[in-house]
Amino acid sequence: MKPHDDDIEPLTDQEAKQVWQQLTSRIKAHEAKKKQRKIIKLTSIMVAATVLLIFSIVGYRNIFVPKVYQADHHDLNITLKDGSKVTLLKGSSLTIEKSFPAETRDVHLQGNAIFNVAKSKDHPFIVHAGNYQAKVLGTVFKVLQKGSNFNIDLYEGKVQVSQREKPQESYVITPNETFSNLGDKNVAVIAPTAQNAKDPENKTFSASLAFKDFNLKKAIAIAEQTYHIKIIYPSDRDSSKISVLSHKETAEEFIERISIPLNLNIKKINENTFQLQE
Repeated sequence: MKPHDDDIEPLTDQEAKQVWQQLTSRIKAHEAKKKQRKIIKLTSIMVAATVLLIFSIVGYRNIFVPKVYQADHHDLNITLKDGSKVTLLKGSSLTIEKSFPAETRDVHLQGNAIFNVAKSKDHPFIVHAGNYQAKVLGTVFKVLQKGSNFNIDLYEGKVQVSQREKPQESYVITPNETFSNLGDKNVAVIAPTAQNAKDPENKTFSASLAFKDFNLKKAIAIAEQTYHIKIIYPSDRDSSKISVLSHKETAEEFIERISIPLNLNIKKINENTFQLQE
């Protein structure tokens, strides 16, 4: 005969307490496992995201971030991917895009460097330096920058120099010539390099000078510095403006060129001194 439900004895306080503890322990263990699974899953996601981020950064740097060479304490010799060689002079830096060499071989220079450019008929090598750029196909040249002064000494080949803002106004220099702006972006002078000037005492060498709407006093000073001569002219013309574009002219040819727009006559006092007079 089955016992009646009313005959089941209730749990004692101690038994009820034990049952409750067992139940809560099971619930806690179950929740702990769920929490652990969540932590493992979250950790896996974070690790995967971190790995992906690291590879993304590394990939971005390898693909897009330019290479920067810095000659901090001494000259630095660099060989570029196209075989061109660069001697980066102390205190200078050279930035190379990851795309180098591309359709054009562009490099960005801060400071001074000597370039020995690998020849390429179809891929010009362009040095961007300050406000200027030098475009070459294959040559050896030296770029010097100090403050607003910009100079290029050419040893081999040809270099086409232009300002970044005026790419249509370019100047071509040939071996043993120096391009200089003499510290003024409105000036362009191409003359024999200092060590290769041909008999400067007799003024037999030629030079190219360009001024645009330029102060006459400053233009005369630049001509004197370029040709190693003295030019005397009426002092009341100091503030006059002059525009000149000469190409490989001797000192006498240049003076004749500027005398015409000034409506002045030329008097040659000696081999080193010229006078412009009314």
